[in-house]
Amino acid sequence: MPVRCCEDEIRIILALTWASFIPQIKHVWKTKDSRGISTAYLLFNVLCITEHVFFQSLDTAYLWDISKLPSAPVSVSLLDWANLAQELGDWVLSNVFFLLCLYYSPPIRPHRHRLRILLILAFYSFFLLFTLVPLILDLTTDVFCPPRHPHDCLLPERDVVPFLRGIHCYFLLPITTVILPVLGFYKQAQRQRRQRQQGQPRRQHHQEAREQATMIPPSHPPSPTTPTDLNRLLARSRLFQAAIFALSAILWIFRLPPGKQERAYEPPPPTDDHLPPQPWLLVFLHWWIFMGYMTVDEAIFAVGQGVVGYLGLRKAIAAEGRSEGEEEAERRLLLVAAEERSTYGSES
Repeated sequence: MPVRCCEDEIRIILALTWASFIPQIKHVWKTKDSRGISTAYLLFNVLCITEHVFFQSLDTAYLWDISKLPSAPVSVSLLDWANLAQELGDWVLSNVFFLLCLYYSPPIRPHRHRLRILLILAFYSFFLLFTLVPLILDLTTDVFCPPRHPHDCLLPERDVVPFLRGIHCYFLLPITTVILPVLGFYKQAQRQRRQRQQGQPRRQHHQEAREQATMIPPSHPPSPTTPTDLNRLLARSRLFQAAIFALSAILWIFRLPPGKQERAYEPPPPTDDHLPPQPWLLVFLHWWIFMGYMTVDEAIFAVGQGVVGYLGLRKAIAAEGRSEGEEEAERRLLLVAAEERSTYGSES
């Protein structure tokens, strides 16, 4: 049986995972600008964490419902509540970051921009109709109870519960937790590479403007500053979040989900039956669907955040090196100008 995490480790991992979202939310809130962040990257990660909340909430509610039966072999433990709390906290913070980035996205073409935002929100709302909305109705009302037992029926007696779980397990889970997050990180990395390539001619233009500015009298106002590069600001916080989620992915191996506990009271197979070994691919898929998806998904998120954080950090380091060189060059120009003025004054 897997080793269960102690209470202190649970509190630490909860605090770290939630804290890893705060710097990113803070930077978007302060800059009031989300240019450079891919919408696909935002949307696909929110869909993935919504799927996690659906499974964790359903498994915990299922386990809680069965634990109320007389002589129930299982009960909801502290670890089960911690798993649910972590996913709910990540979902809330991911939605805050998602909505802030949509609200502060720069409108290049106002009409197309508003239509694009509305389509994204409509797609996300449509996804919620097949995940959290029916689950909330299941947990708070008796609308899905069968006619023979219309009130206070158990979750296994409601036809919509196994139906939704089957659709999510075998159809939506591979798409929303593997394919879409990988595609979102690819789109974000592509956006950052394109932004870096566009920065090359922009830097040459600023260099020419700076050379021309040395010939302008000091009374002229300075030229407007360029917009903030949010990916450079988020680089270190993304790398920190990648390290935290990599640690969390490893710990999920030892944090037994509620879905695994439900199989504790299934009748064991007869000892005299010698079943042939199953193919490793089927064993892996069974493990991934019922308990390993959290480990795989958080590992994908950690690798993706690490890649986009590394790309942003490279750009930040290059920009810091350029700014230091430009300041040194401007300092030399000022010293030369001061020498010329002092020489001219002494000669006159």
